[in-house]
Amino acid sequence: MKRNWKKLSLIGVAIAALAACNKSAPFSPSELGSSGASELTSSRDGSAGLLTPMALAGNGAPRGKHVYSWNLIGVPNEYQGDCGDGRRIFVQRDVNNAKIEITNGSTWSIVDCNGTGSHLAEMTSNDLGIYDVYVRILGKPGGTLHVCADAVIDVDEVLCPLGTIDLTRGTGQSKFVKVQPETLFDASAQDVFWEVQTNTDFRIAQFRVYEVGQ
Repeated sequence: MKRNWKKLSLIGVAIAALAACNKSAPFSPSELGSSGASELTSSRDGSAGLLTPMALAGNGAPRGKHVYSWNLIGVPNEYQGDCGDGRRIFVQRDVNNAKIEITNGSTWSIVDCNGTGSHLAEMTSNDLGIYDVYVRILGKPGGTLHVCADAVIDVDEVLCPLGTIDLTRGTGQSKFVKVQPETLFDASAQDVFWEVQTNTDFRIAQFRVYEVGQ
């Protein structure tokens, strides 16, 4: 009888050990594989009980192919420098009527970066049906950017028939949002003119172009 009791005790110890293993901490993201963990969100797929892939990155931009980017930069005075090969357009801070012309081209590019003073900045756009444009505002909290788009250079601030962009820099992480409507960039039929308004706190807005559905 003593021998049988000893066997039962050993079985109990084994069962307890297995139970302890089952209560161990779950796998860390590194143990699961970083490539898989980076594609997960907090939402659950009810059928499989697995996390579903993210459509957007943490900064709000899509995960598709990034084909072009440029910055709209607010400066305190008129810009006196050279555009060079930089992908940026300069406008003055606290301005009510900076002008940017968008023309149809074979690619996306900055033709003239100076939108300060009475100077007309110029960029080209291409194939709005293939690309989506996203924008976010960075820099000093409280900075604002307003864009009014028209097909004539004297933009009507009230109507803005081709669309508007309205951004305010808040606190915390700034996220990209899709530019709507696409007519803000569509110069395939006629040139598009932006009238840009900023305040004294405006510093920078980032624009990115992505292939649709990629």
